[in-house]
Amino acid sequence: MTFRLLSLSALATTALMGLAAPAVAGGCTTSSCYRAPVSSCGGGSCYKLVTAPPVYDTVNESYIVRPERTFSKVIPAQYDTVIEKVVIQPERRIARQIPAQYKTVSEKVLISPATKRWEVSRDAYGQTTGCWVHVPAQYGYQQRTVEVSPASVEYDVVPAVYGERSRRVMVSASRVEHQTIPAEYATRQRQVMVSAGSQYWAKSGY
Repeated sequence: MTFRLLSLSALATTALMGLAAPAVAGGCTTSSCYRAPVSSCGGGSCYKLVTAPPVYDTVNESYIVRPERTFSKVIPAQYDTVIEKVVIQPERRIARQIPAQYKTVSEKVLISPATKRWEVSRDAYGQTTGCWVHVPAQYGYQQRTVEVSPASVEYDVVPAVYGERSRRVMVSASRVEHQTIPAEYATRQRQVMVSAGSQYWAKSGY
C-alpha cells in the first residue's frame, strides 16, 4: 500500500511537470498530445504514460527451528566393594617359666685325717715295747644336689590371626554434567522486491 501511494504521488508530480512545460517544439504540449488526436499535434512528438510493475525474486533464508538448549544431568557417586585383610588376633608372646635344673653328684670327703698313735705292747719274749702306729686318713663318699642351670623365662610367639572382610568404598564422587544440544536450522523461501514499480513518459510511436 505504501508503494502504491508513493507511485501515485510520483505520477502526480510528473504530470504536473508535464503540464507546466511544453513537450516538443512547434506548440504541441504533452497534455494536448495526450488528449488530442495525432493530427492535431501539428507534426510534433507525443509521449504516453508507461507503468512498469515491481520486480520480485525468490531468496532462501535460514531460520531457527529450535534454539540451542543445555541440559544438566546429575551423575551419582559410584561405589564398589573391596576385600581387605584384617587382623583378628594380634601376635602374642607367651612367657614360659623354665625351672632350674639340678642333679645329684657324689663326692669324696675326708672323714678323719691321718694320725699316728703310740702303742705299748709286749713282744714274744715278754719285753715291753713301744711303737708309733700310723693311722691313715679315712675317706668316704657323700651325695649332694647341685644346680646345673638356673631358672629362666622363655617366650613362645603365637602368630597373628588374619581374616578378610568386605568394605564399600567410593570409586568416584557425584558430579553434574552439562550437555548442550546445538540449535536446529531450516531453510525457507520468500519473495523479496528487487526493484519497485515505476511510471514514466515514453515517446509515442505514432
